[in-house]
Amino acid sequence: SKRIGRAVMGMACLGLAFLMSSRIEAGEDSRSMISVRRAIPTGSPETSILEIEQILPREVQQGQAFDYRLRIRNLTQCPVNHVVITQRPPDRVRVVASFPQATLRDDGTLVWQLGTIGVEGMTTIHARAIAEDLGALTLCAEATYRVPVCGTIQSTRPALALALDVPIELTRCEEIPVRLTVTNSGTGTCTGVMLRYFLPEGVVSADGRRQFAYSIPTLPAGASKQVALRVRAVRTGRFTHQASASSAEGLKAEAAETTLVTEPKLQVLQTGSAEQFAGRNITYTFTVRNVGDSRATNVVVDDVIPSGINLVSVQPANATRLENRLTWSLPELAPGASRTFSLTMRSRVRGRFTNHVTARAECADAVQARYASVVKGIPAILLEVVDRDDPVEVGGTETYIITTTNQGSAEDTNLVIQCELEDNMAYSSSDGPTKATVNGRIITFAPLAELPPKGRAEWRVVCHAKTAGDVRFKVALTSDQLTRPVEETEATHLY
Repeated sequence: SKRIGRAVMGMACLGLAFLMSSRIEAGEDSRSMISVRRAIPTGSPETSILEIEQILPREVQQGQAFDYRLRIRNLTQCPVNHVVITQRPPDRVRVVASFPQATLRDDGTLVWQLGTIGVEGMTTIHARAIAEDLGALTLCAEATYRVPVCGTIQSTRPALALALDVPIELTRCEEIPVRLTVTNSGTGTCTGVMLRYFLPEGVVSADGRRQFAYSIPTLPAGASKQVALRVRAVRTGRFTHQASASSAEGLKAEAAETTLVTEPKLQVLQTGSAEQFAGRNITYTFTVRNVGDSRATNVVVDDVIPSGINLVSVQPANATRLENRLTWSLPELAPGASRTFSLTMRSRVRGRFTNHVTARAECADAVQARYASVVKGIPAILLEVVDRDDPVEVGGTETYIITTTNQGSAEDTNLVIQCELEDNMAYSSSDGPTKATVNGRIITFAPLAELPPKGRAEWRVVCHAKTAGDVRFKVALTSDQLTRPVEETEATHLY
């Protein structure tokens, strides 16, 4: 036992030398070496765990140190654990060193604790021994090991992330694009993913659905699935979109975003001349205002000029005219902004004239405004009296011609002609559109019901000259429209 102990100590001292000898292994003469292999435990490499190969010199000299090796290979596709090689040299062989260093048991057995040999890995044991006797020497090695039954599983953690993308603001006439993106931000596959989008109240889809659902059978780690759809708001306001995602693993994700829906809204206010006389200027003024909460673009203002009236002037003057229609175009009208327009017109006839304005813009309902002006007429009566024969000899007759002309723009009604004679003359006869009655020196014609604008009526009175003198034939005209009589006098010389 003391000799074995000294040998173990020697193995420790000679370890470096073995490293050096292993480096020149390729230079060994294979004819001087023998190799013995065995697959453990079945003897067949295809069904065994380890292969032990001993590489020994064919001959050694008694009393001289010699080197040999043990090669241990892993024949499997998994690590072999707790590999232990044991060798009990014959009594006539003394092992003086090894690398890695062996442990010497009390019974002389060498033990190498090799630990784990990896998949298809190999470990080599270098040993140096001395043959102390002559004859055949047999070196045997044994192996023990543990082969675990290993299965590798992957521990993962899938995770759902949901993004909801909608516009921050748009107008009511625009569709709302909605984009849903569900992402597996974890490390494992999500299965049975269900993606849902819920329409806010006041937002509708083309097919009338209130929610959309999309099934995604599998969503690998790092993968995303995107869904796009379009909806429309039926009114203005702030709308909150909501979406959710869930998986068969119990994962959930939610998202919510808000869209502000606005719209331009036009308003037209019109005023003007409520009443005016024919031939005088009539003014219409109207204001187009954007009372909505977004810009009105491509604003068009149309004005239909009433029939029977003449256009005098326009403000702004850049209107386009086509027959009786005026059109102004505005690129845009900001919320709260307004533009004012005015027209000056004139009619020479009486009537009720309505100016019609329409304003429209993109994404804005057309609005209208009407304003009516009443054009009145003015009767203007011209009374003329002439005598046909002047001077007139006593005993003769004189004919007075009475003419009324309506120079105004309205009819004159219930016209009454009344004549007055002086004592020098006497009534003889009369004619005209109405009959006369005579009361002394006063001649009164029955009322003429109506004298239209530009109308003319004529009466004749024949008088008898009784005595000489410078006489006056007086005529007075009254009507419904006159507040005081129109009077005319014609002088005649009687001799």
